[in-house]
Amino acid sequence: MAESRKSTKNLWILVLQCTLILTATHNQSCSAACPPPSVRCPANSESCYVTNYRGEWEDQSACKVAMAFFPKTESDLIQAVAYAVRKEKKVKVVSGGSHSSTGLACPGGEGGVVISTRDYNALITVDEESMTVTADAGVGFRKLVNTLAEKGLTLPHTTDWDSISVAGAISTAAHGSGVWGKGGGIYEHVVGISMVVPAAAEEGYARLIHLTEEDEAFNAARVSLGVLGAISRVTFAVEKMFKRSVRMELRDDSDLEKTFVPFAESHEFGSIYWLPSFSGVLYTIQDRVPVDVSGDGKLWQIEFGPMTVETVLQFRLAEELSSAKVNTSNLCKRAKAQVEKGVEAGKGFLNDGETFKGFPVVGYNHRMQSSSGCQIDLQSQKDGQCLWGEKKLENEDTICGWDTQVKGTFYYHTSIAIPLSRIAEAITDMKQIRDTDPSALCGVDTYLGVQLRYFKKSTAYLAHKEDSAVVEFIYFRNRDLGIPRWNGHVMDEIEQMLLQKYEGVPHWGKNRVYTFDGAAKRAVNVGKFLNVKQQFDPKGYFSSEWSDEVLGIGKGVQVWRDGCGLDGLCVCEEDRHCAPVKGYVCQPGKFWKNARVCKEIPTKDDNTTGNYSLSWPDGDNSVFYGEA
Repeated sequence: MAESRKSTKNLWILVLQCTLILTATHNQSCSAACPPPSVRCPANSESCYVTNYRGEWEDQSACKVAMAFFPKTESDLIQAVAYAVRKEKKVKVVSGGSHSSTGLACPGGEGGVVISTRDYNALITVDEESMTVTADAGVGFRKLVNTLAEKGLTLPHTTDWDSISVAGAISTAAHGSGVWGKGGGIYEHVVGISMVVPAAAEEGYARLIHLTEEDEAFNAARVSLGVLGAISRVTFAVEKMFKRSVRMELRDDSDLEKTFVPFAESHEFGSIYWLPSFSGVLYTIQDRVPVDVSGDGKLWQIEFGPMTVETVLQFRLAEELSSAKVNTSNLCKRAKAQVEKGVEAGKGFLNDGETFKGFPVVGYNHRMQSSSGCQIDLQSQKDGQCLWGEKKLENEDTICGWDTQVKGTFYYHTSIAIPLSRIAEAITDMKQIRDTDPSALCGVDTYLGVQLRYFKKSTAYLAHKEDSAVVEFIYFRNRDLGIPRWNGHVMDEIEQMLLQKYEGVPHWGKNRVYTFDGAAKRAVNVGKFLNVKQQFDPKGYFSSEWSDEVLGIGKGVQVWRDGCGLDGLCVCEEDRHCAPVKGYVCQPGKFWKNARVCKEIPTKDDNTTGNYSLSWPDGDNSVFYGEA
């Protein structure tokens, strides 16, 4: 156990050293290499290729298009849409970073058009009288919140990851955490949207429309999945700057189901990290305080920032080795050590912006809620130009952890919202699934466990009809399709239970393919959304087969083929949807019997799994960080 703790601490130190050198001193001994762009048009090819930040769509299909546009102005954007409509081509919009894992940014086929907002990020207009800010579609949140801060203003909520574009964030219903006021949904703070939609020939094939809260179509445009048109600009309501005070509390999970809702109601911000494999809970308590409260803290999450190639490869190798069934205990020990050392180091919160000295950490809102957009940090080392493939990468070079050039970390990302009124029951059910084999969730806990957040009900048609709790977790993914995971059935059972029993709605920019089956019907009002879609784009230029299936149009999102149940492409119905030749067949869930999961047939000498528990020292069930 001591050795595990030592190696975890060394990993944090190793990552921290090089990234602090890069961001603070621009030391050239740590050379920064940017990740692949979301749109590539090779010089020797007549086609372009669209991908996301991880280099893989969830179904691992390629997205090939005939033409790509990189507008810099609103006029350029209008011309790009007009071209696609005039040529009767499918068209999609993608951000420079492309942080969605679903296929919403791919037009489908090979003859479509993609519009990248990579260069459409110049305009940010702050109106202090109306307390609003308007930004070009491709503006990232770091640039937006920093500009507001210069004026003494702030957005109360953004995402944890600060390199997401404003248009991409609202299109996929990205969110922070909170049920006070308008809540944590970023789209709830939108008061205006400019959008380019298809038009008749006499109108130039494209027209610019402006939507505000008074327009009926506004509730469709706030969360649009990119199928209504190309967002040009977004206007947000802003507030006077304030600070956040953050502290953490690590304790056991015996009363988690009872404390979750009171926690959400008692704190304007914050989230909970549930570590189910060792029955731990990390409460991240965040409250608003006046700007005159002392403190200049910030959040800088190591896992979201640049890392050396050597660190990335070591982490992935350890992950692959530990995910093997015979190494379960090592994985569990590593998970617990990571959490303990992470909290001991402040879990990314720095009191003075550089070091962690203890909780509470107090800092300006924009520095405390969102951080570590890896691409942005690497861009700063290239004088704003993020170039890819300049040279062969060396161990000391610095990259994003998921960079496909070195085949770094690779994972599934589940994020499902269920009614807040039912979260206690859901946690109780998830505990019962956990108790069948706690070691099966050690891999989840190496990614900081199950993150639990919350936000308000909405009137946006593709958002949530009730105050909701978000259940979110990341776990190991094989790079090849059709490879069984010994513990995959546990995650599958949890996902299916949240979707079926609790009528969960998946995050539109995350999750595996099958989770979107029927999801739109559980949103606020998909019927009204489709009416607006028909009004704005009656010929479906901005739609694809995938987006139609997500919206309930067509044959459904599940991909039926051998092994599809192993890769989240389907819910298995037959053994061939698993890997019967490797001993994995389609079976009911162990607790949620309506689930259908790929599970290994046990053998007589199979004793490599089983319950794994870690007791808390000296019978104490809590460790406090900061004042209670």
